Amino acid sequence: MGDIPTDNLLKRHQHWLLAILSAFLLFLSFPNVNLYPLAWIAMVPFFIALTRATGWKSAFWIGYLTGLLFFAGLLLAIILLYPYENIFATTVGYLLLVGYTGLYFAVFAALMQFGQVRSGILFPLAAACIWTALEWVRSWLMTGFPWGSIGYSQWNNLIGIQVASVVGVHGISFVIVLFNAGIATVLRNRQQWRQEIRAVVLPVVLMLLCFGYGAFQLQDAEPLDRETNATVTTDTETLNVALIPGNISQLQKWDVNQFPAILRRYINLTYKASRAAPDLIVWPETSIRSQALTGEWPIYYGRFSGMLRETAIPIIVGTANRGETDEAIGKFSKDADKKSEPIYNRVLSIASDGKIHGTYAKMHLVPFGEYVPLENLLPDFIPDFIQFEPFAHGKTVNLLPVFIVKDKTNTVKRTDGLFRDAKVFVVKDKADTQKVEIGASICFESVFPNEFRRPVQKGARVMGIFTNDAWFDGTAFPELHLSMAPFRAIENRIAVFRCANGGFTCIVDKFGRITTPMVAPNATQEVLIAPVPLLSSTKREQTLYTRYGDWFPILCMFICAGGFGSQLVIRRWRKHS
Repeated sequence: MGDIPTDNLLKRHQHWLLAILSAFLLFLSFPNVNLYPLAWIAMVPFFIALTRATGWKSAFWIGYLTGLLFFAGLLLAIILLYPYENIFATTVGYLLLVGYTGLYFAVFAALMQFGQVRSGILFPLAAACIWTALEWVRSWLMTGFPWGSIGYSQWNNLIGIQVASVVGVHGISFVIVLFNAGIATVLRNRQQWRQEIRAVVLPVVLMLLCFGYGAFQLQDAEPLDRETNATVTTDTETLNVALIPGNISQLQKWDVNQFPAILRRYINLTYKASRAAPDLIVWPETSIRSQALTGEWPIYYGRFSGMLRETAIPIIVGTANRGETDEAIGKFSKDADKKSEPIYNRVLSIASDGKIHGTYAKMHLVPFGEYVPLENLLPDFIPDFIQFEPFAHGKTVNLLPVFIVKDKTNTVKRTDGLFRDAKVFVVKDKADTQKVEIGASICFESVFPNEFRRPVQKGARVMGIFTNDAWFDGTAFPELHLSMAPFRAIENRIAVFRCANGGFTCIVDKFGRITTPMVAPNATQEVLIAPVPLLSSTKREQTLYTRYGDWFPILCMFICAGGFGSQLVIRRWRKHS
């Protein structure tokens, strides 16, 4: 028998090669590679591959291969969690998650085959609607997992994503898929390109409208100082924040014996930041153990409370504590029943006198990372691989009031030998105070746009993201997580400060611009002090997205349901006529 010609072999498996190519191009458009223009053509090979499908089952497997390979590369960091979890558990979790997320590509491909739209403007419109609807479903089904939504690939494309204030990140995905499908329609029917050119007209027009809208919006953006990358503010009211990420490794955070050194680092950096007299100090998610706040560990409570008194600056800290929160730090209850209370992942707004002005408990927890879904229904051996005490879900969206001291400043000397690195700092007299309400989003919550907008609806004047990304040190995940912050800022037209242990600490303005040099996990810079613009306290104009949330993908869902429903009715009618 002779060898099979190479060209015949390639032709026979062309659809698989095209699927692989699309997965690779999509992967390159996301962090850490960030070749975001590739997203505008990445799905063209995938759409062409679907034309080679012989039925919905064939299309399903073409889609599944594309989705599996894309998410296998994007989510690789999960398998690298084995220093903190059982290697078997991380491997199984990675494979299950990749297998699950890949299904959305497969279902999309099968639905496109079922729809039987092959040419004209209907093909890109159908593709964009189905894709956007499925992306939205993935953002909430089974608690939700929106990582890898195509719109996030454009986080560096500021002019192209300003329309997120109207349609959200899913609207950006819609335009990208529409453009890809339009190009694919023309290429696969290139012999009739004069007829098929209409398939690309609407995508190009919508893309140009998005870019035009972005250019119009950015005209109102205050200029950036190119040397410091800081916003040159005019008459905008600001909050001067000092972000102290700490950048403590996850293995150190878990070791209770390392806590004295960790607390000493945060306190030293706080004294250092206080020299600039900021309005607010911010520590990241779970930065301090609750025993140092409640008084259960008197030595460390004394050091923390002493720091508050001497700096005289309000602070927001991340911690994990049981039950309800007291009105002030240091009121530890010795009630034995407290050990049976659920534990919450919280951020606290604490005044310099130790009074707790506000608290927010994380509501959207990480499945199998912070809690075990459907624990009672799982096999008995599963808990053996879960090496943590589950958190309880927070119940309400609470704003964090901060009372900012204005005007007068004094210089104070500290002589305590415990903190030699910061002997002189500046504090403010309590002459004039201003209340600023801050919205909080803790780690995983910031990837859910529909949840992020709720504090803004309640009146937050600035949003804070408090996160611990040290779990994923050395992987693409910290930057993937960062890439979502510009969208949250644009969707709600609100400034966001981001304090990340082991991640990227920065300030994002309402146009999605990172306006400060970022404090990276291994950066020599340890503290970020910068002004954050506040929403007006009198003129509260909410964006369309803030008011109505995911209205656009829901509309796409209804269009898909109507389209497929009508097709089923027509097919049944033809069958019986």
